[in-house]
Amino acid sequence: MYSSQFLNVNDSWNVSAENQDMLLEQAKSFLPYLSSSANSPFLVPTTEPAGYARRAAFATTSRLLSCLVNEAIVAAYYYVSYGASAASSSYILFVPSEASSDTRATKFILSQVRHKPVVDAVAVDHTSGGRIRLLDPEDLGVCQWIKKADSSALIPVESPSQVMIEIGLWNNYESEKVHSICKELESSVENQLFAYKSRGPDPDILMSTATEWEQSIVEGHATHPMYRARYAVPPLKPIVPQTNFVHLKLGFVAVPRSKLRVEGHLEELLHPLYSSADFDASLLSDASASVNVDSDASRYILDFVDRSEEFVLPVHPLHMPAVLDMFSFARQLPFFMPAEAQASLRTVCPKAFAPLGYDIKLPLGIKVSSALRTISPWSTFVGPRVTMVIPDILSKAPVADALLIAGEPASAVSNDPDFDIAKYLSCVIRNDPEHICRLRNERVILAAALTGYNDDGVSVVVRQWKLDSVEKRIGFLEEYVDKLFDAFLPPIMNHGFAFEAHPQNSLLRIDAETGVVKGFIVRDFGGVKVHREAFTSSTGAVIDMLPDSCTDAKSLYEVYDLAYHTLVQCQLHRLIRALDLHYCGNGWSIVRRSFEKRVPNDHPLYTAWYQECFDLKCFVTMKLDGLYRDYVYRKVPNLLFYIGEDKGVVYPIS
Repeated sequence: MYSSQFLNVNDSWNVSAENQDMLLEQAKSFLPYLSSSANSPFLVPTTEPAGYARRAAFATTSRLLSCLVNEAIVAAYYYVSYGASAASSSYILFVPSEASSDTRATKFILSQVRHKPVVDAVAVDHTSGGRIRLLDPEDLGVCQWIKKADSSALIPVESPSQVMIEIGLWNNYESEKVHSICKELESSVENQLFAYKSRGPDPDILMSTATEWEQSIVEGHATHPMYRARYAVPPLKPIVPQTNFVHLKLGFVAVPRSKLRVEGHLEELLHPLYSSADFDASLLSDASASVNVDSDASRYILDFVDRSEEFVLPVHPLHMPAVLDMFSFARQLPFFMPAEAQASLRTVCPKAFAPLGYDIKLPLGIKVSSALRTISPWSTFVGPRVTMVIPDILSKAPVADALLIAGEPASAVSNDPDFDIAKYLSCVIRNDPEHICRLRNERVILAAALTGYNDDGVSVVVRQWKLDSVEKRIGFLEEYVDKLFDAFLPPIMNHGFAFEAHPQNSLLRIDAETGVVKGFIVRDFGGVKVHREAFTSSTGAVIDMLPDSCTDAKSLYEVYDLAYHTLVQCQLHRLIRALDLHYCGNGWSIVRRSFEKRVPNDHPLYTAWYQECFDLKCFVTMKLDGLYRDYVYRKVPNLLFYIGEDKGVVYPIS
């Protein structure tokens, strides 16, 4: 149903003279709508009661529309209509994917445009434009309208659910699936609105802690429609936007040791939490009534368990109901530990761990970006094994210390044979990036935090490094790209190993005194890709994995594909836009130049990354198909060959 290749769209532009006139008249009728409001969300007055609400709805709707086009769920056409004067008006029409030019006027979604997307440029009398090949949320203007087949009116789009419902009708999707997606879309809008209203001041590159940067993100994933969803899955109760995900009180449960699979010296590492946990008499149960709780000396968490038979695990407070519901053997203990959450929500730094240099990743039974944020046995198994072998490999990299890792020395997970159950009771101990870098006189900043925008549309990276000229922005990007490729390309090229280096796993290391970029530190090994034959052949080391692990790459192309998705599509694309170096094309010429310095043109990575088209992960298609571990991709133009807004992607570049 969803093609992995480009469609041949030339026929869709073979319109009759009568239809050309129709398109022109249609374009004229759109002008009052297109000019009724500014097209930039940053010009929507936030002082008005509905200002932030309008921005929040657009933030989700624009991501949804982009996915619908890029995944070929709908077709979209970019038009520039020229009137009697030199003035022109550009707009986008979204139509059913198989719609002919004769029926394009009967049902469609109309959108304002901020920038020209990547199109197949074909000219028609009075109207120029083309079928859109790649659409980004930042290409779209803030206003959209729906035209239904049985009405002549254009209905303003006020929520992404309106769009999804209309697309469901176009494509005859099951109403239950559409309804499920709509609930997550509305969750994104609600949580985005709350984030806009509660936005704090920007952190400072030379003063703020890594945690302050983690907690500063206002939007997050730039292209996923469910990017801000906080959608609880039963047995958890619904999550409201005001829910405190940031400042937490971790809970604890006692579970039989026989019910867990433990990797590394987990219990030893957890002892500081046991020693410092605060007693909470309100959580006392009949099972602990025999303990003398009036004695301060007895208010020690391990006094409430059979140490030879039971293991004490920390639990995310929002996840505790799921643990108690799904694991009858789990017993909640009357203790808690204050903790601060990172950007991923489920990774936290407990107060007792702060001086010791550890974080802890815990399952959380809610959907964020439409993935359930539990921790699978595949991840708890592979993390400590990657931690053991990777440091030696990085020490031999061409540029010393370009990349550091936040290792995962220990973990635990339920040994239930059903992994869909086991993933609800687990934890991973992780080295804290800030603690590692403090010893090097470096600060760390989450890469995702750099590419957000303030209410006026100025990016964090531009403000914090005072990049007030094109030359300064180009200089910063050159330094960033060189350090990024020095960090992440050698393991890919030499060992068939790719980190999942998207902006939430990549942390920028800067000099603590000057802010100069020094390198990167990477975390989270559950999503790495390893071609084990190439890895063992080049290193002599073996990384064991559980059967059916998604980290096991069957081919080197899988390694290269993950690297392109995380480094190019997710990280560099957003940074280039945040530096205002995308539409001019300068940003991508910098990336190409840096890549070609490091990767010979006879290396298979060069061949893989320099395809005319590259795989794009299909978020909405995966939702419609009920997938989260098995990915669906579609070929879209390769952004590495983007040369500017006028010409878009040109392959090959001469």
